Amino acid sequence: MNNILSIGTRLRDRYKIIDVLSHQTAFGITYKIVDSHHPNKPTRILKQLKKTTAAKLDIEYLSTSKQEIILKQYWLECLRLFRIESQTLAKLGENYQQIPTIFEYFDEQDEYFYVQEYIEGLSLTTEIRQGKRLSESQTISLLIEILEILEYVQTYPNYSVIHRDIKPENIIRRSADNKLVLIDFGLAKEVTVSGTKIGSIKGGTKGYIAPEILLGRVSFASDIYSVGMIGVFAITGEDPAYTATLAENWQSKANVSQEFTSVLNKMVCESYKQRFQNATEALVALRNLLKNTPHSQLPLKLISQLIVGIVLVIVVISTIIITKKTDTTLIADGKEQEGQLTQSDPKELINGKHYDIYNFTSGKQKYLTVEIVSKNFNPTFTIRKVNEDNFISVKNISTKENNFTATFMLENGQYELKIKSINMALGNYAIKAWVTDK
Repeated sequence: MNNILSIGTRLRDRYKIIDVLSHQTAFGITYKIVDSHHPNKPTRILKQLKKTTAAKLDIEYLSTSKQEIILKQYWLECLRLFRIESQTLAKLGENYQQIPTIFEYFDEQDEYFYVQEYIEGLSLTTEIRQGKRLSESQTISLLIEILEILEYVQTYPNYSVIHRDIKPENIIRRSADNKLVLIDFGLAKEVTVSGTKIGSIKGGTKGYIAPEILLGRVSFASDIYSVGMIGVFAITGEDPAYTATLAENWQSKANVSQEFTSVLNKMVCESYKQRFQNATEALVALRNLLKNTPHSQLPLKLISQLIVGIVLVIVVISTIIITKKTDTTLIADGKEQEGQLTQSDPKELINGKHYDIYNFTSGKQKYLTVEIVSKNFNPTFTIRKVNEDNFISVKNISTKENNFTATFMLENGQYELKIKSINMALGNYAIKAWVTDK
């Protein structure tokens, strides 16, 4: 049986292990490594196929000879799935940036490994967690983001794949561009013909695994169930892993429209035949919800009154001037300024997302609070000093209906604040800003 490799171990005289990321899963051990042969010595991920024991398979009551036969069969099947995972990533990640790229598959001293791209970012467990509820629009946008990746996975020419273990931990929000990346294809099953297939190794995560997988059946609709349960978690603030009946009674724990209720119920229906059969069908339904949602007028007067109340609590208001690229100036006094994301805005070279950038200067350490009010899109915030290369994502964004607020600590210097929208949405927004010493 393979042991966990220690930090500092080198493989192929090239890959140095610098951290053990995961070893409690059934099929693999995951390490963070440095590739010393690459000129830039980049960080990578190393995945090692994990061997099992008779105790873990609960077959210790059998004779030794029968145990050996079962262990051998199980190992061969695990090895097959491990190879499929490496092949899947190699094919899917080659031309698609939201699947990790695989660099190498190899074996060493009867152990099997592959090396893949390291995704810098945080998993969805930071966005959806126990006790935190997202709004209906935020949940719909999140599900669309996930399903867009899944649609690619399911429709890849001649190599469609069922993931079988979609959960918040296996989806990373990449820091570089704020896009989601689907990882861990350890249970992935290749589909070469249409129809339902029989899975030889059951797997998945409690609360997210589709009921039919436990019976040995798997289809594209199985992954739809898992995505749907992520939506249930987001809208209720309850982790399905801890609530066995959440798929049936989630409606009593959330206040959402009947239209969204119907779509989410269809995603998590117990019978896979009554679910959306693939990601494309689910995407159509969710996008229609966004399209048909009436855009009511924002109660700007009420919002202004609330902001005045907040500003009265602030003891010290300093002077920070924020200048937009269009030379429109905002003073950090809590006053509202209109903005708009349009197709004429600047575009990032890599992903083509639209954004607005505000430049501002801080004379000493201050706390800048920025509030965006928009009925058209959910904003994301990134910030950097002008003389630095990379923008840093702001994670703690307070949300309430159409109101999004973030606070940044500033040192002395010039800064750029970038405002983007999830799913490249466009539209109007109101921006307010103020500063405090605390």
